[in-house]
Amino acid sequence: MNRVRRVSGVVAAVVAFCGAVTVPAAAATAAPPAPPARLTSAPSVTEAPGTLVLPYVVVTGDDLVHTWWAELAVRANGGTVVSSYPQAGVVVAYSPRDGFAPAVRKVPGITAVGATRTAKIPVEWFAPRKDVRYTGPGSPSSGQVPPEGTAWDVPALGVDEAHEVTTGSKRVTVGVLDTGVDDTHPDLAAAFDRRDSVSCLSGWADRGAGAWRPTLDGHGTHVAGTIAAARDGKGVVGIAPGVKLAAVKLAELDDTETAESMVCGFVWAADHGFSVTNNSYRAIPWRYHCSNQVDQAAIKLAVGRAVAYAQRRNVLVVASAGNAGIDLDQRSSDAESPADSTPAPRPIDTSCIRLPHELPGVIGTGAVDEKLLKASFSNYSASRVTVGAPGARVWSTWPGGLYRSASGTSMSSPHAAGVAALIASTHRYLRGDRLGRALTAQATPLPCPDLYDPNGDGKPDATCTPSPTGNTFYGAGLPNAAAAVR
Repeated sequence: MNRVRRVSGVVAAVVAFCGAVTVPAAAATAAPPAPPARLTSAPSVTEAPGTLVLPYVVVTGDDLVHTWWAELAVRANGGTVVSSYPQAGVVVAYSPRDGFAPAVRKVPGITAVGATRTAKIPVEWFAPRKDVRYTGPGSPSSGQVPPEGTAWDVPALGVDEAHEVTTGSKRVTVGVLDTGVDDTHPDLAAAFDRRDSVSCLSGWADRGAGAWRPTLDGHGTHVAGTIAAARDGKGVVGIAPGVKLAAVKLAELDDTETAESMVCGFVWAADHGFSVTNNSYRAIPWRYHCSNQVDQAAIKLAVGRAVAYAQRRNVLVVASAGNAGIDLDQRSSDAESPADSTPAPRPIDTSCIRLPHELPGVIGTGAVDEKLLKASFSNYSASRVTVGAPGARVWSTWPGGLYRSASGTSMSSPHAAGVAALIASTHRYLRGDRLGRALTAQATPLPCPDLYDPNGDGKPDATCTPSPTGNTFYGAGLPNAAAAVR
């Protein structure tokens, strides 16, 4: 009873506040209506085409009443609600008003408000996507695709041996949170699950036919092939071709994912029973999110809430550790932010984090090359790299039925996600953090090299040291597909 009274008082206070701004006096004094059974799940774009707006995340209590309250505050202060996620206590909104965020921050019970861009965007960005077709580059890499099963990453992870036992289970869904996946690719079609695929591009779940497909970038299709390309004698073979593959489109181009797309994506993964999500990207506009900056703090909180919700629903979140080639425990500057306008150097420290990689419980994946040495571009850390996996010259699928080679920790993360999917397939009681612990427990330890000298000049380019989980280059080591199915 006390909770009911407190919530009623909260709602009354919000209605009164909103009434002071835009609601007629009679409405302000009326009894507050009950919150609707469903909150806003798609925007109603009414502004004139070309209107420039800023998107925001508004963070409040993680229940229906508080999220509805935040919706009221958004509308009362000149904003439009894009979508609401009471599971995480986040409302995605946009507004053309420059004073929108300061006004909403004053509403009692609003925890944080942050702009997710530094430059305004046309309001059409929030409309549904139609007639989604890939118009990006083809397969620019030279060379022939290795015969299926012979690329170097397959023997390195023991994939052939694992597939003698299982190729994965259809009760396991791996979500590719990325730039979209070409579900028509012949190596992906058998694993692809259209029912659980979606576009979260502008912060709401667009379930339109094909909305999950890529338009400008084949990055997500490449990631998907590493996880679940069919073992059919053609093209490439995935780590777990027998699992289900779902696409959650977060961006048009690699490394342009935003807070609102991530919130939508992780809530979708949680609510649709995904076992694993792969996250091979870094966010814009801020490459690192610092808690002493009001917008970045709100983004950090909103995405952290969504990831934590997914983890509570037993989703294992696997992410790339980044390609700057730096010790993440010693970083001190960021020259790449804001990535959506004019980047300028700024000081940072280790409390400023990459999203989603450095959130609690996320499996951070570094990259190794054909010699099972740290790839020169791969970040390293005593606590932020969980495992190391193949990430150099990896062949995989590309939109339009093509294949190409690519390098980056973006390529190493899906190797770890694929092995995790095999573990989930053969040990159905292992979910969420238990699945993550199993992934690291079966990894093959990789020792620190005596001299890390990828340039061959006799000078070490980075120093590998022991860490609580293994060492700073490889964490617990190389995921082992063969061990995963035992």
